[in-house]
Amino acid sequence: MFVLIALLLVTVAVGFVPGLALFAIVPGILFLAYAAWLVLTIASGRTPGSVVRTRGRRGPELLGPGGPDDPDRTRS
Repeated sequence: MFVLIALLLVTVAVGFVPGLALFAIVPGILFLAYAAWLVLTIASGRTPGSVVRTRGRRGPELLGPGGPDDPDRTRS
């Protein structure tokens, strides 16, 4: 959160210096994009954990008995 506030302060400060207003555009756009992303994330009501749980793998895909992922395989 501190980084976000610092970025906002730097953007405003650079915007008031004559001739450097163009350098305030890029951090300003990044701040607006981050704010929009944050609002959309909160509005969706989904947590990062729920996305991982619903889009993650359903389980291990075993290659069969004796394969490299078989826990009962004896090492030779």
